[in-house]
Formats: sequence, structure tokens, C-alpha cells
Amino acid sequence: MIVREVTAERINAVVNHEAVRPWVTMPGQGALDLSEVVADPRNVVLMTEDGSGGIVFHQHEPGIYEAHTQFLPEARGRDALAAVREMIDHMFVATDCMELLTRCPVGNRPAEALSRAVGGVLDFERASGWLTEKGPVGVRYYAIRYPEWVKRAPGLPDVGHWFHERLEAENARLGHPDELHDDDPAHDRHVGAAVSMILCGQPAKGITLYNRWARFAGYAPVAIVQAAPLVIDILTHLVLVQDGDLEVLQCQ
Repeated sequence: MIVREVTAERINAVVNHEAVRPWVTMPGQGALDLSEVVADPRNVVLMTEDGSGGIVFHQHEPGIYEAHTQFLPEARGRDALAAVREMIDHMFVATDCMELLTRCPVGNRPAEALSRAVGGVLDFERASGWLTEKGPVGVRYYAIRYPEWVKRAPGLPDVGHWFHERLEAENARLGHPDELHDDDPAHDRHVGAAVSMILCGQPAKGITLYNRWARFAGYAPVAIVQAAPLVIDILTHLVLVQDGDLEVLQCQ
């Protein structure tokens, strides 16, 4: 449903649309060209497949990105909301992102409604931080941080459940007694986050964040044994991860 842009052609068409441009430019500013932004590998520009909208995630520093969301008028609504949620999920599982920030000028009610709908928390506001043709207006600053995102992201428990089912299947294949723990929704959620990151090329991030939660929750930490191909020691199993799947190399 979403695509990472490698050129600025499609995002330029959106930000320079007459209904979008007043909210993303300063008074008197000419047409925008985001070529340099897209070309910088530290930034992430995600768009819908049809090019009707997207988000420019501008890296402030490693792990922290400011999100600039733009959709054409005809693309706004339920589909745009679903796309934005998918883009946010992508940032947390497929990049180093730990914190997303965005600014909403007072008067841009759709932008504020979207920020709240996807889990944004109001951090602070300023009385005159945004310049318009009619003069400065207030700005509200929203943030989504990993600890809050991981509590709410809807798909994570399903991924965690899939992981546990794969372990059970591997136990059966190897003729090993089923020694998995009882169902634990909290564990499924955090395992789901870690597995999502691992499958999206962020194994170190996934393992680190899982271990941070596991120590507090009373689960044993896990460790990367080998990077290529990826082998993870989860205490009870030695697991090979490749091609979007896992294989138990050894029951321990």
C-alpha cells in the first residue's frame, strides 16, 4: 500500500497542489522542490501507491524524525488514515525511528485530527510559531514515541502469535516436547514488535527493545548469535531467520 520514494517527482506534485501548498510554504515562497530531501538517505519519504499523498519523515537526529503529511483533497479520509498508520508502523519497524514529531498550525483542523487519530500526543504549543498570509498563528506540537506506539499498534499481537505458532510447529517437526509458556497477550505484543523489526532488517533494534521489556516483565533476554545468516538464541531455541520465516536449529 505504501512506497518509499527515490525521486521527488510525485511528492513535489502533491506539495505544490493549490490545496496543499498554503499549509507547507511561507507567504511569497515559490514552488517547492524536495529533490534534496528525498536524495538524503537519512530522510524517509513514503507515499501511497497511487501517488495521492504521503509523508516526508525528516531526520532531526538518529532515531528522531519530523513528519510532514500531505494528501490531495480527493484522497483524504479513511484510506488516507489507513495509509498514514501503515507509514508510521513502517518507520518504527523498518528504520531506526524511536520518536515521530509533527507540527499542526492552529486552524488546520484536519491535520490536528489526523495527529490525534494516529496516536499523537500534544507535547506543547506556541502562540505564534507559524507564518501565514494573514500573519502568524499558533502551532501545536505532537509526538508519537515508541513506548506508546508499541502499546497500540494493532498488528503486533498477530505477529507475536505467529512466532509462537511457528515455534510449536518446529517443536513438532523436531519431536521435541512442547515447553512454550502459556498464552500471554503482553508477550505476544512485544515479541510481535521485535519479530517485525527483525523481518524488516532491524534485528539489533528489535532485540534491544524486546530485552528492555523482557527484563522488566520477567522474561529471559535473547541474543543475536550470528548476523549473516541471522541466528538468534531465545534461550529455549536456537533460531535461524531468513527469507521471511524461521527455522529452529536446536532446542535447548
